[in-house]
Amino acid sequence: MKVFVVGNGGREDSICWKLRREDVEVFKSSESIFSENNDLVIIGPEAPIAEGLVDELESKDIPVFGPTKLAGQLETSKVWAKHFMQRHDIPTSNFRFLKRKHSKWNYTIISNYIISRQYPIVIKEDGLCGGKGVVVCKDRLEVETALTENFSINKFNSSSDNFLIEDFVEGVEASCFVLTDGKDYKILPYCQDHKPVGEGNTGPNTGGMGAFCPTSRITEKLKKKIEKEIVIPTLDGMREEGLPYKGVLYIGLMIKEDGSPYVIEYNVRFGDPECQVLMMLLKSELYPLLKSVAEGNLGEQPDPEFYDGSALTVVMCSEGYPGEYEKGHEIDWENQIHFSTPDMQVFHAGIKWEGDRYVTDGGRVLNVTARGSSLEDARERAYKTVERISWKGSFYRNDIGQ
Repeated sequence: MKVFVVGNGGREDSICWKLRREDVEVFKSSESIFSENNDLVIIGPEAPIAEGLVDELESKDIPVFGPTKLAGQLETSKVWAKHFMQRHDIPTSNFRFLKRKHSKWNYTIISNYIISRQYPIVIKEDGLCGGKGVVVCKDRLEVETALTENFSINKFNSSSDNFLIEDFVEGVEASCFVLTDGKDYKILPYCQDHKPVGEGNTGPNTGGMGAFCPTSRITEKLKKKIEKEIVIPTLDGMREEGLPYKGVLYIGLMIKEDGSPYVIEYNVRFGDPECQVLMMLLKSELYPLLKSVAEGNLGEQPDPEFYDGSALTVVMCSEGYPGEYEKGHEIDWENQIHFSTPDMQVFHAGIKWEGDRYVTDGGRVLNVTARGSSLEDARERAYKTVERISWKGSFYRNDIGQ
């Protein structure tokens, strides 16, 4: 079996690690993605989906795991996704969308809108921003600052000229991942990630500072409610609109105090760093699951099995992230072979081999991931390894999983 994995982050490294443990031959750059010898192409990040890579591969009859460009609008356009949820009665927060180029007109609309809403208020970019295009504002001054310093100048390099403001939903976050071939689906264990850069969930949002799985806050009763009110309407709605969704669908949830689930966002790929803990926990083989999604026969596969216990990952970052940061710092660690076991792995996120050493090459550099008999056990194992790795300016959150 030959599999081509698109992407070079920690998510893709964990997928490759899992496939290699199944004796699958994995390619990332040494073989053409359009080779007829590929048994499967797995799309890791969102950008190739937005560019239509899945559509091009399918046109050449190459099996591919991932949604089409149009189905990918669930992530590539927050505005499209919001309207989709409205059309299919999927619970989400109230919102208004605006165009950047009409800033004076927009400011009047925003002023009138926020007068009638309660704080906090969330402002989001419509297009892809690598998980950074969201600002939560606690008062009017923060709204004005966010508009001036971020959204009016497209600070997050969004691919769209639209942005939106929406009501803040108070509650507990959770990540739901659904494997689907457009007809059948399988819901994976729920995860919880940590987006803000600072401990205690402070500071700006990032692509993710750590995650753990499973989360005990999602009860069996709540799972059934999410499946009935969100998962099924989403997949049915996509089919009804002529956009059957194929791949893995990430549903970012907020669970209110009364137990009501709300959709915060959709992603059209595995989360990063949630993918790392899912791969560490997955007991079944990954390849047959993803291959069956690509071929449209997921329903013939048994439900995936997962190890007992928990998995947790800590993201180690470069100083300055999620803002400006330096690259090229040598990573000081003991022989990393000692970190590679079935229940402990350091996944490479923003790293490269230079001469005879590993150096940093990104904001999020390493994902230290461990599996344990309990969440606390996994947490202790992960942080013991984190303490043995460093580079100039390296940092991480100490409270992942607490």
